[in-house]
Amino acid sequence: MDMTGMKHEIEALAEAHREEFEAVSACIFEHPELAFQEKMAQNELCSLLERHGFSVKRGAGSLDTAFVAEYNSGKPGMTFAFLCEYDALPELGHACGHNLIGTSGAGAGVVLKEIMEKYGIGGTLKVFGTPAEENGSGKITMLDEGIFEGVDMSLIMHPSDLSMADDISFAAVNKVYTFKGKPAHTAACPWVGASALNGVMQMFHAVDSQRLHFKDYTRVHGIVLEGGTAVNIVPERAVCKFNIRALDSEYLKEVIAVIDRCAQGAAMCAGVEVEISQDGYLIEDVRNDQRLVEAVEKNMDLIGEHHIPRDLTQGIGSTDVGNVTHAMPAAQFYIGVGEGLGTHTAPFAEASGGPAGKRALLAAVKVLAMTGLDMMAE
Repeated sequence: MDMTGMKHEIEALAEAHREEFEAVSACIFEHPELAFQEKMAQNELCSLLERHGFSVKRGAGSLDTAFVAEYNSGKPGMTFAFLCEYDALPELGHACGHNLIGTSGAGAGVVLKEIMEKYGIGGTLKVFGTPAEENGSGKITMLDEGIFEGVDMSLIMHPSDLSMADDISFAAVNKVYTFKGKPAHTAACPWVGASALNGVMQMFHAVDSQRLHFKDYTRVHGIVLEGGTAVNIVPERAVCKFNIRALDSEYLKEVIAVIDRCAQGAAMCAGVEVEISQDGYLIEDVRNDQRLVEAVEKNMDLIGEHHIPRDLTQGIGSTDVGNVTHAMPAAQFYIGVGEGLGTHTAPFAEASGGPAGKRALLAAVKVLAMTGLDMMAE
C-alpha cells in the first residue's frame, strides 16, 4: 500500500480505538495528579501500551512515575519516539490538557505499531512517559540520565486554543537571591543594623531600570519570599525569586548576568551580602525540526484539521520539550480545543475534559501516527 493508503488506514485505526483512548484520557482527567505523583496516569498509559504488545518499563532512572514503552520490529530502521505528559496543576487539575497529551502519545504508539507490523516497516518505536512538566522538568532529568539515548527523533502534541504545526517558546530559569544583613532594634539603635530587605528593594528597582535595555519579548518577573520577621527588627535576612525568560537560550544567559549584577549592586548599596542560586533547571527554547513541522502540516491538511501559523502575537510559555529539541530532532505541535481559550484556566480544563478534548485527542493521534510513519518509512 502507498503512503496515502497507510495514512487512511491510520485514520480508520484511530477511529476504531476511539472509545479505548477516550476512556484513558477521561480517567486521567478525573484523577488529576501533581508532578512526580502521577501513579494512576502512569498505570493507565502503561496498561494501554501493554495491552497492545509494547514492552513497558515503569519508572525510568530516578523518576518513579516515568515510563519507557518499546516496540522493536526486528528490522533495520530509525528509533522514533512519542512523548507523553500527564501531570496536572494545583487546584485547576488538567487545565493544560495533559490528559490529552499523554493519551495521544500512547494512542499514536498503538496505531503506528499496528501499521508497522502489517506493512513490515523497520525500526524501533518508543513511547516515553515524561512526568512533571509543570513543575520539575522531568524531560531534562531524563536527558541528563541518558533515558533518551539512541532515539533519533521525537514528537509531542500539546492542546491549545487553535491548531498550529510549529511552536515558539521561551527559554527560562528561576533564580533565588538571598540577602543577609545585620539585625538591630529599629527604634533603639537602628544605626548598628544593615537591612537585608533594603537589598531586596534596591534589587527590584535595579531590575526595573534595566528593562529598557532588554530585547523585545524578554520577561523578568519576581516576588519577595522573605522580608523580615517584625517591624521593630532590622531584617537580617530577605529573599526574592525571579523568573527570567527570553526567546533564545543564548540571550537568556546575557539577561541572567544582568539580573545577577543588579543583585550584587543592590547588596553593595545596602551594605549587605547576597547569595545567588538557581532553582531547578534552565529550560531551553523550543527549536522544532522543520522536517517534522512540514510533515505535521501536511498531515493536518490530510485529516482536514484547520491550522494557523504560530507567531509572536500569541501567548508564549516555556516547556522542557525545548531541551529535547536541543538534544535531538524533535517537535511540538498544537491541536485546538476552542478559540480564545487560554491554558492554565478553568475553561481550558473544561474543554480538555469535554467534547472538544475528545475531538482534539482523535485528531492528535492521527497526526502523530502519520508523522511518525512519514519519518520511519523514509
